[in-house]
Amino acid sequence: MRSPKRRGGRRKTRKGSMSRIPVRLNVLMGIVILMLVALGWRLVDLQITDSAKYKTEVTSAESSIEKTNVQRGLIYDSTGKVLVTNKGSQAITYTKPRTITDKQMYKVANQVGKYVTIDTSSEELSAANFAKYYIQSPKHAKAVAKASGTDAAPGTDPYVDALTNYIEKHQDKFTLTDAQKNRALIFQKMSNAYSLSTVYLKEDDVKQSEIANIGERQSKMPGVRVGIYYTRDYPEGEGIKSLVGGTSTSKSGLPSDSVNELLTKGYSRDDIVGTSYLEKQYEDTLKGSKGRVKVTSGNNDKTNEETLYSGQAGGNLNLTINNKFQNDVEQVLKDKIPGGNTTGAYAVVLNPKTGGVYASAGVNRDSSTGSVTSDALSTVNQANVVGSVVKPATITTGFMNNVITPQNSTLTDQPIKVAGTSPKTSWWNQNGSGNMPLTADQALMMSSNTYVMQVMLKLGGLNYSDGMSLSSLPTNVFQTMRDGFSRFGLGVKTGIDLPGEITGIRGETSRSDIGKALDESFGQYDTYTTMQLAQYVATIANGGYRIRPHIVQSITTRDRDKNKITTTVPSEVMGTVNWTSAQRQMIWDGMNDVVHSSSKYATGTGLKDIKPGVSAKTGTAETFTNGQSTLTSSLISFVPNSDVALAIVVPGVNQEDENVNQKIAKDIYKAYWKDVQDSGSAKK
Repeated sequence: MRSPKRRGGRRKTRKGSMSRIPVRLNVLMGIVILMLVALGWRLVDLQITDSAKYKTEVTSAESSIEKTNVQRGLIYDSTGKVLVTNKGSQAITYTKPRTITDKQMYKVANQVGKYVTIDTSSEELSAANFAKYYIQSPKHAKAVAKASGTDAAPGTDPYVDALTNYIEKHQDKFTLTDAQKNRALIFQKMSNAYSLSTVYLKEDDVKQSEIANIGERQSKMPGVRVGIYYTRDYPEGEGIKSLVGGTSTSKSGLPSDSVNELLTKGYSRDDIVGTSYLEKQYEDTLKGSKGRVKVTSGNNDKTNEETLYSGQAGGNLNLTINNKFQNDVEQVLKDKIPGGNTTGAYAVVLNPKTGGVYASAGVNRDSSTGSVTSDALSTVNQANVVGSVVKPATITTGFMNNVITPQNSTLTDQPIKVAGTSPKTSWWNQNGSGNMPLTADQALMMSSNTYVMQVMLKLGGLNYSDGMSLSSLPTNVFQTMRDGFSRFGLGVKTGIDLPGEITGIRGETSRSDIGKALDESFGQYDTYTTMQLAQYVATIANGGYRIRPHIVQSITTRDRDKNKITTTVPSEVMGTVNWTSAQRQMIWDGMNDVVHSSSKYATGTGLKDIKPGVSAKTGTAETFTNGQSTLTSSLISFVPNSDVALAIVVPGVNQEDENVNQKIAKDIYKAYWKDVQDSGSAKK
């Protein structure tokens, strides 16, 4: 047996070991407590005892990087005339410091409000900012606190929330004098600004006395400066705005549909940005690069500024548009547009070799009132059925699919009678008494509907027979035609450097719609824009290259040494027709005969006396406008071996105005040879 003494000895050893652990813990806990006390004392020292000292040290050398605005790029026409420039006016600006309290901002706003008066009738003070401004006055805050019954401590967040909520709910009980409202609106502009962003406190009708007063007291108003506010100006008239587009203003702010995206790019809410057309499309070029200024402020009411980067003005756009010609084309449309149910008139004139647009003009007409308004962008965002102008594309599609050839293209013009559809005829062969064999170029000259319908049937693997059924015509014949049309730019986006371009509407292609394939072949089904027609005729004119149309021909910027750098927008080939010279020549011959043939069936002889001579294809499409039967009068034309081609669309015309397309074309060509190019320099 183990003796009690030994057992007792072991128990004593364990007890001694356990007694030493609490001692070490107590020591550690004591050290921790001392450290916490020291840390707490230091925090008290920093936040209470030396609070003022450290605040002074922070504010004594506060610096920030502020951005300064630069001029937006200018826009010139093809002759060097400035179409869009900037008009600068003096303004009062505010750059919100990195750290500022509402109380400090209230003080600055009241100072500014003593010397600057803004238009309080055109701006609305929000309920939240009304309340925020109102309670900055200790007298007002005390009265509101009493009325609201809040027991929150003054200066705390619950206290501010209680007062703000009470004022917003009972705003009719609180009023501001005119002078106070002026200062409150200034406070609102400051409050709504982001940290280090610059906003305009006043940019319109700034008086010299206001400039002087702010300039003298600028050091006492942190962030407030005298600056320049730029607005767009149009030396050649504002008519060009329908093409170049518009910009935002400091009052309208950034566009609501893109405000978040623009803010992430570094814009301020009241920056000027392009909102439509060229101004929007070329925003990144036109905006330039803002300057950067390092601003250091101290506790002596003095501010030091150091320019880190002076900024770079926006790049200038040099257009292919000839402004005189643009205005003349628009005037032609206004002068020649018919009355009745006509809804508009649109024209595009371009260089078929480069794609440069000389003019893109449009007018919309209210058929109920007769009023006409300019709308240059209707050439890219309105589409119509255009009729027979598509026939060169239909015939070319027949060539490309080997269903006809230049050597074997003869088909008989005859009324097309298929089961389930009403007879379809050419304009000069309504009852079949004028049946005659036609080659492809003759079909173009006479604008034979039934010729291209038979080409379509051949594309679907069928030959026409009287009373035939279309049940075996494959629905993919629609796609075959559309693929051929798209080689020229019909039914697809042209790629023009303007936002909002549409492709037009493509009709249904189900089995139940198979009869519409006949209409598709002569332009009576799908819709196309005037710009698509212009690219189409340019492709024909230049020998088969689909060139992207463009309105900007070059961009001029300056480097840091102030040297001009001009970047030319290159011509871009988007595709080729890939026709043979014989196929191309047959299309050219047909379009030449439209104008110059002695046949009584030639549809474009109204253009015969134009010099230099032109080639063309006319078109009429049957439509309904305001419940009445109308036509779309269209035309494509070019001067062979020259630098001009045009497209015209006039929807909703009455039967007697069918030839308005040719009347418009004659006047446009006359203006072209006067404004753009000497007719004597054109190749005959």
